Amino acid sequence: MRELSTWLLICTCISPWVGLGVSIHGEGGGLGAGSFICLNNNILRIDCHWSAVELGQGPSPWLLFTSNHAVGSNHRCVFRASECTLVLPPEEVLVPSDNFTITFHRYVSGKEQVSLVDPQYLPRRHVKLDPPSDLQSNVSSDYCVLTWSVSPALEPLISMLSYELAFKRQGETWEQAQHRDHIFGVTWLRLEAIELDPGSSYEARLRVQMASPEDDLAEEQHYAGQWSDWSQPVCFPSPQTSARGPLLSPRGQPDGTLVAVPVFLLLTSLTCLLFKLSPRVKRSFYQNVPSPVAFFQSLYSVHNGDFQVRAQLTAGVEGESGLAYILTR
Repeated sequence: MRELSTWLLICTCISPWVGLGVSIHGEGGGLGAGSFICLNNNILRIDCHWSAVELGQGPSPWLLFTSNHAVGSNHRCVFRASECTLVLPPEEVLVPSDNFTITFHRYVSGKEQVSLVDPQYLPRRHVKLDPPSDLQSNVSSDYCVLTWSVSPALEPLISMLSYELAFKRQGETWEQAQHRDHIFGVTWLRLEAIELDPGSSYEARLRVQMASPEDDLAEEQHYAGQWSDWSQPVCFPSPQTSARGPLLSPRGQPDGTLVAVPVFLLLTSLTCLLFKLSPRVKRSFYQNVPSPVAFFQSLYSVHNGDFQVRAQLTAGVEGESGLAYILTR
């Protein structure tokens, strides 16, 4: 233990350390070790980039990850050119409490040189997730539903996953794509037909990042990092034109002609229906009204119940009688 403490003290004095992504200097001859950026997928993989690539004889340089919690747990990340990838064993899947010491190892003039990179590397503060997988589309007459999959290891953190969608017409560049972000805690979303041009084919892709809620959480539950790479795109046709709303004009406002035609047809149908039903309505309305036949037998036998004919005849007779009386006078 004393030897380990002495070694760390010597490294600290000779090779001042700074955080990942900032230049550090190795021992001997003032040779620059460069800078390192290490990002993890929050499951089992850590990917590191080295800014100062050296092509020389001897073993390739490497980063050594030593757990500050699990005694005896250390893993090498050996560089191939400027990149190295460390895949942890399944039993050491990354958790929020993980904490590593990272040291850089290389051979200079036949001697191993060790530089301290970061005494407390917190994987949850350097997350770059894998792109969403199994992106699929399901198009109906009104909308298109996009679905994707989440790694089982990330399912407990699904509420902390934030997605961004990009979609465009086929033939356009991704710089022309439309975007939708602030998609939290789901594995599907819906594109309405009105968002898509009828008769066109589209492409969509997705990316994800860890996003800690803004409420009061313990420090060990806060994540930070960057967006994942984009997923493989999925292609799909836009919904049918009729799904865009026949009563809407291109500006999204009701079209007067399209509204008036159905209203006119409805009123015409109602008018025809009333004409057809009017005899039936009259019969049903008058079925309980008593008939006057029994009281006006002579009227019904001579004039078939037409009171107007009888009244006119009576008025005519009375008028002729009055005229004859006047003339006789």
